[in-house]
Amino acid sequence: SLHVTTGDIVAWIDTDIVNIHPRFVYGIVGPLILDDQVQLVKGFYRRPLRVEGKTQAGGGGRVTELMARPLINLFFPELSGIIQPLSGEYAGRRSALEQIVFYSGYGVETGMVIDIFEQFGLSAIAQVDLLERIHHNQPLEALSKMSFVILQTVMRKLERRFERPILDEVNRSMKLVRYTRGNYFLDVEEVAELERPPMITLPEYNATRQEAAHDRALAGAPRTD
Repeated sequence: SLHVTTGDIVAWIDTDIVNIHPRFVYGIVGPLILDDQVQLVKGFYRRPLRVEGKTQAGGGGRVTELMARPLINLFFPELSGIIQPLSGEYAGRRSALEQIVFYSGYGVETGMVIDIFEQFGLSAIAQVDLLERIHHNQPLEALSKMSFVILQTVMRKLERRFERPILDEVNRSMKLVRYTRGNYFLDVEEVAELERPPMITLPEYNATRQEAAHDRALAGAPRTD
């Protein structure tokens, strides 16, 4: 995202939101415009759960409550006040985002919150109430794999905190229990996150940014003809 965009503020919005509204955009961008200290804004909301076409008032955010928040409370208690750490609606300053590691999958939100906190402090993270978010809920097996990835992400952050390897000694494959035609069986899948380095460390990214800055300077320069 950072490589193909040019703005000083970068925002992400999930594409499966049923009740999409402009507040999902201006809500997460606003604090970054109003407060220079804020580096990352996370949206939070009520999360109804849709089951068989019916909507339940609560029950959404299952991975958040069963995996993400317990892990954060255990290892990063300073972040336990973040209501929706896995929220797909968030925005940040490019100058901060380009300094942190990005993960390739479901660990991206968890990793981002932890890295921004560790580099800029808790006061650099803001939260915005987006009221309610309804989206297409995923099946339980998909949530299980999501949880496995988030656990790996937190372990990777703990490696850096304690300066000792953890994930090198653990299993990256996940055995999924499945049932077909009256039989149970194990299906093994590799469920691992790719860790991408901070964009600021990539020469190609820096060259693109310098070229864009040069073009902006030329566009704003007075004409001499």
